[in-house]
Amino acid sequence: MGLLSEPVDTTSHYQPPLIAKLLHKLPHYNITFHRIANTTFRPTDAVYLESLGILGSVPAALLIVSLFGLLLYLMTRCCDRKPRPAHSIKSLKITLSIVTVLCCAAIGLGLYGNDDLHNGLLEVLTAGRKVDNLVSSVRNQTHILEHTLAMKIRPQLVELADIFDQPASNQTALSQLILALNVVQGNVTIAINAAGDIRRPLMGILMSGFLNTGDQWELIRWPGTVAILALLLVLCAVLLVGVARHSRCALILFSVCGLLAVTGSWLMSGIYLSTSVAVGDLCIDPAEYLASEAPSELPTDVLLYYTQCESVRSNPFTQRLRESQNAINNARSAMSTVAKVSQVLFKSAGLQPKLGAVSADLNLSERLLTQLTALVDCKAIHFNYLTAARGLCEGGLLGLVLMLIASFIAAILLTVMVWVDSHTWIYIRKRNDYSQVEEPSYISHQPPQNHHQTMARQMPRNHNGPPAISGSHTLAHAGRKHHEMMAHQHAHHGTMRPMGTHTLGRLPSHNHSPNHMPGPNNGKYATLSKQCKTLEANDFY
Repeated sequence: MGLLSEPVDTTSHYQPPLIAKLLHKLPHYNITFHRIANTTFRPTDAVYLESLGILGSVPAALLIVSLFGLLLYLMTRCCDRKPRPAHSIKSLKITLSIVTVLCCAAIGLGLYGNDDLHNGLLEVLTAGRKVDNLVSSVRNQTHILEHTLAMKIRPQLVELADIFDQPASNQTALSQLILALNVVQGNVTIAINAAGDIRRPLMGILMSGFLNTGDQWELIRWPGTVAILALLLVLCAVLLVGVARHSRCALILFSVCGLLAVTGSWLMSGIYLSTSVAVGDLCIDPAEYLASEAPSELPTDVLLYYTQCESVRSNPFTQRLRESQNAINNARSAMSTVAKVSQVLFKSAGLQPKLGAVSADLNLSERLLTQLTALVDCKAIHFNYLTAARGLCEGGLLGLVLMLIASFIAAILLTVMVWVDSHTWIYIRKRNDYSQVEEPSYISHQPPQNHHQTMARQMPRNHNGPPAISGSHTLAHAGRKHHEMMAHQHAHHGTMRPMGTHTLGRLPSHNHSPNHMPGPNNGKYATLSKQCKTLEANDFY
């Protein structure tokens, strides 16, 4: 009886929410772009499905337009290699940061809507399981009632009829006994038939398979959506890091992955739009859709009784329940007559155990009918129906619309981010590339000596001599040039030593004076003056 402990509000009725009405008013067009008149939820109708597909193709068309625009932009920028000053992309980086933060907010809105949709679907599935348990309980109760009447009471009545076929001293009392026994058997048959009439329409209502499938899909959809939105957040974080660190690699990574994100966001917008419109059409009148999908064995008035639960509508099972109740009462009254007469006519037959078992089974049948009367009442089922309808059409539909808005905004912002990001990383090169924009003017104002030294540093190394390292090579090269210029001047004026030897060139090789000691140049190089330092081998290192 725990199923009947739910709070029941029979005065409230389902009213479609405003958001469902707005979605239902959206125009529905078929493949030939003619507006269809019947916009009720009909998932098996091809024309209705075409209208949902047309609505879902609108974001897909926007995706194609955005990708085409990005393609045109990249075609215009692919050959633009002109260096830009560093401050030229500062505004782009600020724009990227602002748009990325807004995109993160849109993704957060999508996470909030996904949670609302999840909670709404959980309410639908939970209420659906309670309704399924109630229907199963009615089927089980009627089955137990039929089994008790047909498999327990009826065989015992047959055994009693066999005993009563024996000769008796009082034929009038025997006739009365047999008549009372027939009344019991007839009422038992009526009760069995009434129980079967209650159970038979409910045999086609099997909700467990649909509910299990819904649980499995929701178990995949909810964490899957969270994972996709989390990946978008990570992608936005990569872009922010790339903007903050001026990382061309991170910006290129976002530009590539951003195209996938833009495509997925636009496609998800189309799916959410079609689904939202379909749920909005369903939420206008859920009872009508349930009536159209009900099994053929279930009468329409039965479904309307449980979905509306109005006082003007009578319980469709009341008549059969009353028949069963009256039949059980009549059978029990007739059974008391059978017990009195049989104990007088057949004292030695041992009828007391059999008569007691039949009376006990009749009492059990009466209790089963009492429980069945409470189960078939509309209050408990109507409460769960309202819970499921409101969970789907209020909380769930609101969450779905929030996800639609979030995916649409995120798709637009991601498109803008990919455009601006592509415009940014194209002009990001090495760190010193921006200084090269003003380098010509800087070189033109350098003194000639500094320019000469700068060019000297770029001279290749002499492979026949010792390796030149940084400043040493520069000093040696400058000293050598100075010596050559001085030597040229002295040779031009014919400057001679007093002894007749030239100041430049090798020292005389015939000077073998014992007092002569070779100089630090080992006799290979002459000094120009006392102020000029003689070049040594160590000067190259």
